[in-house]
Amino acid sequence: MTADPAWPVHFFVQPGGITLERALSLDPDRDWTDLRRAREVWIVQTWHRLRRAGWPVTMSTSAPRGGIVVYHKEDQKALLRLLPGDSRAVLVGIRADFRSCAAADFEVLQNGLYADGRRAFFIPHWPQPGLLARDPARGDRIERVSYKGYVANLSSEFREPRFAQFLARHGMVFEDDAVTDDAFDHPILTRFHDYTAVDLVLAVRPGRTTHKPASKLVNAWHAGTPALLSPDYPYLELRTSELDFMAVSTVAEAEQAIARLRAEPGLYRAMISHGAARAREFTVAAITNRWAEFLFTTVPTLAAPRGRPYWSPARRRLRAGWRTLVGNLGLAARR
Repeated sequence: MTADPAWPVHFFVQPGGITLERALSLDPDRDWTDLRRAREVWIVQTWHRLRRAGWPVTMSTSAPRGGIVVYHKEDQKALLRLLPGDSRAVLVGIRADFRSCAAADFEVLQNGLYADGRRAFFIPHWPQPGLLARDPARGDRIERVSYKGYVANLSSEFREPRFAQFLARHGMVFEDDAVTDDAFDHPILTRFHDYTAVDLVLAVRPGRTTHKPASKLVNAWHAGTPALLSPDYPYLELRTSELDFMAVSTVAEAEQAIARLRAEPGLYRAMISHGAARAREFTVAAITNRWAEFLFTTVPTLAAPRGRPYWSPARRRLRAGWRTLVGNLGLAARR
């Protein structure tokens, strides 16, 4: 697989909280706290990973006239304003947590639920940069249960006294490693990357979700830490065995799962071993290869027969509005 000079790949970004100069110079494994918002996580990190692997990709706050332009949904309006009127670019939008990138020719999704292999494609989220795995010297003891995520994304009952009391009775503690805000006027006050003293990962959402990535599961595999997760689509999509994770929806179910793991140390060790094997499917190298295949082979192959020029910025805005309207009508009809 080689890059076709007729299809240069450019990453468009409007950084939030960091400058473009910082985005261009940071090391995603060392400076992971700068990758706090979706556009940095998806755009800046992907550009760095591909560039490190030797792929000829560019990144800036400007919009080129041609080639393949990769952008985050949050930057769609800015991109359409900056595209030249005679633009021939093929737009690849990263949907992330948002609705469809309606102005894009192709989309990247965080899981495979709506991927169709024609316009919408699933590429896994990057694993946690700079991840520190669980200390193997901890063996099969279970003493620390940790939640790593935004504060509102954990079901509130896990912060009520019952769960803390259950853990205390069994000599365990709950580490609530949660982000309470995403302001940039102070350093991030979490250790999302540090699993060295974590024995179980807990992530139970308040309600079901279909649009999120399976990051907490993939990170748990890389960390060598078994996970208790809500049975959401992104996790179930990747599940091939009961050793992948233990599905729980309530405190009572979590207590039962923890009790079982403590009573069956062989199961705990098997989950660690199985997770290490699954993690190999989601390494930085593996995901970089998927991105390279998509941008340098799949998109040019699908885009070439359509002919050029592509849609003008004005027509893209109209098409985006139409797609959004149709999507909203479809949602209303299903309610």
